[in-house]
Amino acid sequence: MNTREYYVLFRYLMEQRCLLPEDLIFVDNISDWCRDHNIAEPDREKPVKLVMTNGQRCKMLIMEEVPEEIADERINAVRIRNQVMNAAFDMADMLDTPHKKLAFLFLNEYAYSLPDVDDDLLADEWAFAEMQRLGYFQT
Repeated sequence: MNTREYYVLFRYLMEQRCLLPEDLIFVDNISDWCRDHNIAEPDREKPVKLVMTNGQRCKMLIMEEVPEEIADERINAVRIRNQVMNAAFDMADMLDTPHKKLAFLFLNEYAYSLPDVDDDLLADEWAFAEMQRLGYFQT
């Protein structure tokens, strides 16, 4: 999926997290961009990454073309982690549109910048709670 088509979504999420719209950067490959800017990122398929530049500003990197399989692979990892917490209800099932998947990937990445989030389960939990707060799961 072409993430530029979701620019309005990303701009909204940037505003919600008090990040400047101009710090949203679409790139061909996050790992290559990071290498060019002396930032370690070995994951060649990473769809979203929050990076600190100049020790003061954060930039949110978005892979411009995210294959559906990569997004689904990341969501499936959430599904597997969630089974540890609750085998009866799969939170990943709520990520049923490309819009929700991309919002989750963005918020999940942002979660790692929070002081109380130090593992994948906490990042997933925070991202789902933030999506709930923002109204993504209202029926």
